This record gives sequence, C-alpha cells and structure tokens, in this order.
Amino acid sequence: MFLSRRFLPPMSLLCAFEAAARHQSFTAAAAELHLTQSAVSRQIRALEERLGAELFVRERQTVRLSAAGQAYAEEIRGALMRISSATVGFRANPQGG
Repeated sequence: MFLSRRFLPPMSLLCAFEAAARHQSFTAAAAELHLTQSAVSRQIRALEERLGAELFVRERQTVRLSAAGQAYAEEIRGALMRISSATVGFRANPQGG
C-alpha cells in the first residue's frame, strides 16, 4: 500500500530521532549527525508535534525514551536499515544487476 508523502515525516527528523534513541542522548546524536544539540532537539520536538506524542522523557540534563518513543524506535529502525542497505547496494551496482 502506498501512503501519501504528506503523512511521512522528513527523513532528517527520522534520522535525528533514531540516533537520539540509539544513544539516549541528543548531544551524542548531534555529534554523529554533525549537527548542534539544539538542532537535534528541534528536530525531535518537530517529530513529536507531527506524531502527536512525546517520544522522550526529558529530565534535567538527560533524556530517555518514553514508551511511545521505544515503540516508534523499534518500528522505524528496521525501515531505516532497509533504506540504508538498499542505497548501499544500489550504489555498488547502479545498473541493478
């Protein structure tokens, strides 16, 4: 089934979320993505607003995934890995076989 792109969050938001979820840190995600911590924080907030759910619990200087964030991370991690794998495979053989 094809979903309209208007329902899909931008890839930049998904990548920021996935990195932050994996590291449990906006700062570490920012370093990996070559962004500032505030840029990652803004991207996470934009994704939360778009989804209508809090993905992280923010406590003083730390963050941790909420239950919704954990569920979403598990769902998108595999999809992002498949996109990455398809891209690497295509770049290695752009003629498709």
